[in-house]
Amino acid sequence: MAFPERLDGRVVLVVGGARGIGAAVVETFARQGATVVAADAERLSSDVNHYSSRQVGGHTAAQTLATALRDNGLDVTAAEVNAADDEAVQRLFNGIEADHGRLDTVVNAFGVTHVSTVENMTLTQFRDVVGGNLDGVFLISKHALPLLRRAGGGAIINFSSISGRTGFAKEAHYCAAKFGVIGFTASLARELAGTGIRVNAVCPGIVRSNMWEYLLTEFVRPGETREQCWERMRALIPQQEFQTPQDVAEAVLYLASARRVTGQAISVDGGMAQP
Repeated sequence: MAFPERLDGRVVLVVGGARGIGAAVVETFARQGATVVAADAERLSSDVNHYSSRQVGGHTAAQTLATALRDNGLDVTAAEVNAADDEAVQRLFNGIEADHGRLDTVVNAFGVTHVSTVENMTLTQFRDVVGGNLDGVFLISKHALPLLRRAGGGAIINFSSISGRTGFAKEAHYCAAKFGVIGFTASLARELAGTGIRVNAVCPGIVRSNMWEYLLTEFVRPGETREQCWERMRALIPQQEFQTPQDVAEAVLYLASARRVTGQAISVDGGMAQP
């Protein structure tokens, strides 16, 4: 098989596909010939997230992205879903079945983070962050399976994080969730190993995204500029370069096409997470 494999005739769902890494994944798959559904939430279930609001405008952003990519000849549509809402997820897959009749790849590219010490963290905050990252991975994967089976197999790619490889202070709830994504991925891969459905995870490192912009605000030191803080973050990376959304999108594209790879968590972090 030549890589990257053309994906003409394949249908790909990217949940969390409106912005940042998710948007790069949407465009990358579309440029390989896939029909792509970019799904995102207009409103989240909790204010405990890096937007500090329930109104996140993801569906509006997904519509804007889809329009721009269609204007460039790519086959992209937008859909609205809160991945942690079971009924909303079922509606999403009913729509994909009605519109496309098949599904070949699912990318769970969403996530929420929040900064708090464990001592100051409430149980609600802990549950909201863990649920905001894990519930949707479970629900999207569960409801995708009938369509993936009908297509004869396919791929689920879940987003973990460098925080799913190592702990970070003031992010115990987020790290717990992202470690959980890796465990869920490994378990589901074993369940589905004989079906032709492969399940893998990617673990992005430090990407200058909306989420990291929020984290930077929380971790900038007194008297330090934001750029100085970014440079301090860069020094944590062995390759001394930030990862880009495209770096991560290329790893996702590989996992969608690698027919003998399942149950893995691949880091795209410039060498930060060592065995």
